[in-house]
Amino acid sequence: MPLVIMSGGTGSRMNMPDKGLLMIRGETLIGRNLKFLEEVAKPVYLAVTPNTEITEKYYSEKLEIIKTSGNGYSEDLGKVLKKINTYPIMVIPGDIYFSDQEVVNSFISFAKKSGKGIVSMLIEGLFCGVSIFFSPPDDVKSEEFQSFDVSEKQAYNVNTVEDFFLILNRLKKQKN
Repeated sequence: MPLVIMSGGTGSRMNMPDKGLLMIRGETLIGRNLKFLEEVAKPVYLAVTPNTEITEKYYSEKLEIIKTSGNGYSEDLGKVLKKINTYPIMVIPGDIYFSDQEVVNSFISFAKKSGKGIVSMLIEGLFCGVSIFFSPPDDVKSEEFQSFDVSEKQAYNVNTVEDFFLILNRLKKQKN
């Protein structure tokens, strides 16, 4: 199943557009997620914008780069899905933090068994940008959506400096 990592935002709440390059325990957020998904996701595409040139350069030799306009997540995602035009396809944001392999495996297994057109992960009931599309979004009726809810201990969307330090503090407590 192809994987798209959406990494083109402005990072305005963190004053850092290349959030996927944040290091946690010696690996970038994107690198950590690639490790969890390498067995099930091939090929891997990295969707970038003019906002994330550093991320593009960092991964240009490791991943297939798709340049988007940066006019917004939904518009960029729609263009990426049309360009790849292969289903099923998994999409994750570049700034998502998964606590472990199990949450990723559980989500993928649930999605495959769901029989729905689109399955999205929710973190504490909030959409986080992690989805598996089994059909083009325009072809999916509202009853063909399914959600998979996880806790903030299983996955976390790193939008602010506070979010980043929350993860670091949780990991520090786990180590002790």
